[in-house]
Amino acid sequence: MAGVLSSEHAATASATDVHHGSVAQTSLVRLHLRLKWTLWKRSYRKNVGKLIGTLIGALYSVGGLVGLVFAFLGTTLWAGEGDAFGLVIRGLGTVTVLAWFLIPVLAFGVDDTLDPRSFALFPRSAKDLQPGLFAAAALSLPSLFTLLAVGIATAFEVLWLVLFGQGVGWILAAVVLLVPANLAGVVLCLLLPRAWFAHSASKASSRSGRELGGIVAMMVMFAAIYGFSLGMQRIEDLDFEKIRQWLPGVVDALAWTPFGALFSVPMDLAEGAVLPALGRLLIGAAAIALTWLWWRRSIDASLTSALSGDASSGTTKVSALVPRWAKPSPFGAVLGKSLRYWRRDTRYLAAIGIYPLIIVFFVAMGLMLPESRPMMLTMTVFMCGLSGVSLCNEIGFDGPSGWVNITANLPARANLLGRVAAIAVLMVPPVLVITAVLPLLYDMAHLIPLVMLASVGVMISGWGSSVAVGAIMPYPASPPGTNPMKDKSASSANAMLTMAIAMVSVFVAQIPTIGLAIWGLVVGSETLLLVAGLVSLVLGTVAFWVGLRIGTTRLESRYPDLFQKVRDFL
Repeated sequence: MAGVLSSEHAATASATDVHHGSVAQTSLVRLHLRLKWTLWKRSYRKNVGKLIGTLIGALYSVGGLVGLVFAFLGTTLWAGEGDAFGLVIRGLGTVTVLAWFLIPVLAFGVDDTLDPRSFALFPRSAKDLQPGLFAAAALSLPSLFTLLAVGIATAFEVLWLVLFGQGVGWILAAVVLLVPANLAGVVLCLLLPRAWFAHSASKASSRSGRELGGIVAMMVMFAAIYGFSLGMQRIEDLDFEKIRQWLPGVVDALAWTPFGALFSVPMDLAEGAVLPALGRLLIGAAAIALTWLWWRRSIDASLTSALSGDASSGTTKVSALVPRWAKPSPFGAVLGKSLRYWRRDTRYLAAIGIYPLIIVFFVAMGLMLPESRPMMLTMTVFMCGLSGVSLCNEIGFDGPSGWVNITANLPARANLLGRVAAIAVLMVPPVLVITAVLPLLYDMAHLIPLVMLASVGVMISGWGSSVAVGAIMPYPASPPGTNPMKDKSASSANAMLTMAIAMVSVFVAQIPTIGLAIWGLVVGSETLLLVAGLVSLVLGTVAFWVGLRIGTTRLESRYPDLFQKVRDFL
């Protein structure tokens, strides 16, 4: 051994104070903090979309803090007796904790930055990992803005106690518990999403479940946004007097839940309500303790599931690549492959999964606001054009599998036509139905020919634009199965430029149609409207033929070079 080891190695091996795996808890916490900081910084590299989104979110958050200051000023210094301040504090505290819990619940498939499964190979238990993971959870912009908001609320609570307190003793008791109770509320805000993420990591062992969960979460999020938008259209019909009567009772009931208990304790003491304050304090303490234990148990389960591997379906059904109704040929093979992608790949499902929600929104908006019906029909035609643009990165979506097309000498024309035929099979029938039914629902049946023909024409134009631009400017894509909420492939400058050129090309080709349609609507001529629809169909066909020629020529001459650009997934 002496002949093998150097003197430094021998000294290290003979050391008596070296123990395998002995890392102090404080060192482990610092390690988690450095790891979280490093990963957070690296997540912005080459991710322009995330950087822009973060900046916009930070600006909105600063605006929210300013609005919070004015809201508190209005309920303290600018208020007569400050009666509404307690209601505002309890309500905002409950909403804050609920938001911290519900956002990760609805964002199914979004993983924690420090996923507990990543530590499965290290000799550490959940009890050892928890303090470091909790400290790392506080190292984020949402945590920072939440802490600032709670700090502002704490300062105004002290001001309210001085101005409107119910006695010196109660004021002192409230001040003593104010900072600990509010900090405990922040702790609960951080613990709830950590526990949920760990629980999801331990349960979501099926890849298909995770992928479909991401699609469902995205659709739920958009449904909530559209529902809120529709609700705001009828806000003038709300009975605000009844809401003002019901609101205190609702807020008080929520204050007895773990979500609102901790932020309500100081206000209870300030109002002299000792028993409610003690009860809510116990509820909040129990919520923190149970959430901590739930998190620990979920970390243990996720560490185990990470080592045991993903669950599989057990059986795999094998079917022919070429559909039965298609002729066995290169075109049929590409068609069959693309149809499978549209059914199974979350990148494709996310591209079309949102359209049913949009159509429902258009229908509801037109029925609620009759004056918006022309705009809704116009937006329907516009969305048909966007559905065609969804093909603009087909070469990039192939990724490393694109070499199969090259080595098999797949004809470029069949390669592109098969992909277009697949989306045509999926999109043309529902588009025809929707564009025929929607004007009927709006009592604008005379616009059916224009809307139907223009929608199909714009969609065909989008296919032509996509096959041309996609063969000229492909960009690397995320791998199959990527959660839509974590897909960063569309945030690069190349991706944004490609999408912009494709969308502009679609509607530039349809400028004559737009002019004829406006003319026909102004003079009220159904003949002109029909001509505008037919012109849209002809222009779309011409645009598709030109785009196909460009894409085919480009693939035939530069396919290996294009493959080099997109052969690696992001």
